[in-house]
Amino acid sequence: MIFSRLGLGAARPSAERIAFALGRPTPPREGRLGRFARRPPRPCAGDRLYFAVRSVAASAREHVLQYAFADDRGNVAASVFARSPSPVALVLATPPHDLAVEPMEAGAVDELVSRICRGARLVTFHRVLQAGLLPPAGLAAAGGVECAWRRFQRVAHTRGLRVDRGAPLSLADCLAQAGLAPPPSEDAALRALSVGELWRWMDEVE
Repeated sequence: MIFSRLGLGAARPSAERIAFALGRPTPPREGRLGRFARRPPRPCAGDRLYFAVRSVAASAREHVLQYAFADDRGNVAASVFARSPSPVALVLATPPHDLAVEPMEAGAVDELVSRICRGARLVTFHRVLQAGLLPPAGLAAAGGVECAWRRFQRVAHTRGLRVDRGAPLSLADCLAQAGLAPPPSEDAALRALSVGELWRWMDEVE
């Protein structure tokens, strides 16, 4: 017993040999960085999460939204399609039943978004509009919401960039002024990543 506590006892069979003996699938081998290296980073208190929400499809009965979140390391933490319990009057070409993926139900999305947003500082483009589309539970779990659009206006004024304060600035406009590439499509995940790029650029120049 003393030897086993000191690590001098018989070597324990490997996970592969145990799985073979029990007739179970062989577990994947760990890389040089260990088993935690393959897990995507999870947001924790104080982390920033960039998010975007877009309307994908709508009908007289339901509305489908895409929610996407990205972190400061350029990872997409989540990108999901969800049915909204409150349909809105929008004219869209794609009815919900023509989507390539089956949207999640509202309850499941509420739980997922709440878990992702818990304690995180959320950053989006047009805070009022975008935050208003988040599930209330997710918004309540977050540590606050910041607006990239408003911050860019302040940074542009400080740096002398030519920005018409009376004209609406799109995300693509702001990225172009910063010398950054616009998102290649309206996909919410790509927009969330672009919001992160713009915010980090402002961190560097402000």
